Formats: sequence, structure tokens, C-alpha cells
Amino acid sequence: MNKKSSRNTAAVAAVDAGHIDDKADDVNGVVAANECKTPANSQWISAPSNLGRNDDALARYPNITTAGGMLRGLDYAGTVTFAITGSITAAQSGLDVFGCTLVAVVTAVGGGTIRDAIVLSKRPFWTTETEYLWMTCLAGCLTFYLWPHLETWRQQQQQQDQDQEPATKPPQEQLVILYDKIDGMLDTLDAIGLSAFAIVGAQNGIRAGMPMIVSAICGMTTSTFGGLMRDVVCDRPVRIVHSYSEMYALPALAGTVIYLVAKARQASPSVRIGCALATCMGSRFVAVNYDVRVHTWDTLHDGRGIAVRRQSKTPH
Repeated sequence: MNKKSSRNTAAVAAVDAGHIDDKADDVNGVVAANECKTPANSQWISAPSNLGRNDDALARYPNITTAGGMLRGLDYAGTVTFAITGSITAAQSGLDVFGCTLVAVVTAVGGGTIRDAIVLSKRPFWTTETEYLWMTCLAGCLTFYLWPHLETWRQQQQQQDQDQEPATKPPQEQLVILYDKIDGMLDTLDAIGLSAFAIVGAQNGIRAGMPMIVSAICGMTTSTFGGLMRDVVCDRPVRIVHSYSEMYALPALAGTVIYLVAKARQASPSVRIGCALATCMGSRFVAVNYDVRVHTWDTLHDGRGIAVRRQSKTPH
């Protein structure tokens, strides 16, 4: 057996045993991973069904003993939340139960799919980590049937509050408070998922040996392009490029950059994950609380943009 064959055998054994650790972020780890891309054992072509990342930066399954295990738990929570919000958006757009379930899956795993298939040229992660498909399908389908009941309960609670305290609180204030309790929880979980997805996407870029700017794109793509696909399917303005709501993609990009900088500074997995989570979630909460939006042209009043070009084509 020659030297290259021995190196291949060792790399394959490490993959099968789940022992690819955080050193795979380095160039030597990438070379070893690339050398085992054969039809018999490649994680891109025919990996075992139970194969998945299992290192210091991202454990295979959630746990509370390591930073990677907690990140995986946040990743699961974000996946379910994205599926729920995707199903709600689809239902409000008039899609049936199958369409809502499909949009739920697309919203939750679409960003990671684009990252893997287009940017990193490998098989999508959910082909080996199939729990993501089960989680998103179940969450999307249940949301379609249960969310209307929750809306009915909210209306009943609003009516009860109005009947109990008609003189002390105006009805408009009661409506806002109840709305914030439910949707505030979804916003929090959404921010957690946005942060976790951004970090996981950056990790995938690093493990593939990508330059820092490409790894940053991987992070932002993972966390936001599922929502982009949701909006396209539901025929809505794409949230991350339209300023009809507070900024969304920039907090994800900020968290990704912080993770990459901390990685370059050789910070421990817990430090770089914690810093990235704080940056992304913090900037997202600031954007929501203060309605921070990305500047756009006022094309209806300042004489610039598509509005002017359309007017110029109007016959006199």
C-alpha cells in the first residue's frame, strides 16, 4: 500500500467514526477531506445515512455540555421556527396544506441547500441529516391546522380583556399587548435561528476551505435565502432586499463576520459562537425595537429610479 492509499484509508476511517474535529477548518483538514471523495465513501456522493458533523464547533445532536451541542440545539429551534413562519406566510398567501408544508420546508432548509449545492458544490446537508426534513414537514403541517385555533384564542382573550378592564385600558392597547406576547416569542426564536444558521453556514464555508468572504456569504445565504425562496413562491416582496420591514440580512452578515474574525484570532469554539450569537441577536433586536431599515430611494418624490423611467414612456 503506497503513501497516498494510507492517507485515504485514515481519512475515511475518521469520517466513518465521526472524528472530523475542528481541525478540519484548517487547510490540512480540508486536504484530507478532499482526498476521500470517492463514490464508495464520499460524504458528497454516498455517505452513510447517520453521517453528520460532530466536532467542537457543531455537535451531531444537541447537548448542554459543549458549545457545539448547544449550537445544534439552537439550530433545531431555528429550523422549527422558520418552518412555522413559512407555513403561516404561505397560508396567508392562499396556499393549501401541501403548499404550506412545502414552503415550510423550503424556508427552513432552502438557505443551506443553496449553500451546499451552489456555493460549495456538494450534496445538501439534509440528505444525510434527515431529521431536518421530518421536523420541518411536521411543523409546517401542524401549523397549518393549529394556527387558526390560536388566532381564535387570541381574539377571545382580547375580548375578555376588554370586558374586564374597559375603563383602565383602551382596546387598542390591549390588542397591541396581546400581539406582542405571541409574536414577540416568534421574533425571539426567529432571531435565535437567524444567528445559529449564520454561524453554521460560516462553519461550512471554513470546512470547505473557502476564503473568508465566501465563508461570510455562506453564512448569510444559510440564514436568509430560505426566506427569499419563501417570498418568491408566495409572490411577496423579498424581505431581505426590500425595506418594508426592519433590516434582516445585515444582522446575519454581522454575526457571520464576527465568527470568522474570532476564528482567525484562534478563539475557542465557545467564545466565537458566543460572540457571533450576541452580535447577530443584539443587532436584530435593535432593528426590531427601533425599526431600523436600510435606506432606499424615494422614487415617488426625489425624481430618481424606475418611477421616472416609467413616466418618461407615458405618451403626452
